[in-house]
Amino acid sequence: MLIGRAPEARRFTSTEQPMLVAVPSRLHEISSTHIEVRPGTGADHGSAVVTDMGSTNGTVLVQPGLQPEDLKPGIAVQLIPGATINLGDGITIQVTRP
Repeated sequence: MLIGRAPEARRFTSTEQPMLVAVPSRLHEISSTHIEVRPGTGADHGSAVVTDMGSTNGTVLVQPGLQPEDLKPGIAVQLIPGATINLGDGITIQVTRP
């Protein structure tokens, strides 16, 4: 799944065509293709991972019991239930299950 202000399927890391999810960004803090959320593979199998797609303003991940983390572009991070992904512009995504 690609999430952003106007996501395009040309920017993704998985092999399958992703779902595109557009979110509002009144202040343009969210990039056109901001993040990718996909099923994990290898060591992350059975969970979901999030990858910042080189967004201009970055992505902050808050996992339960951990300090907020600024995602590094192109690096997938495993998500745990209860995590919050902050895209900016007041838009957050709550992870309810892997």
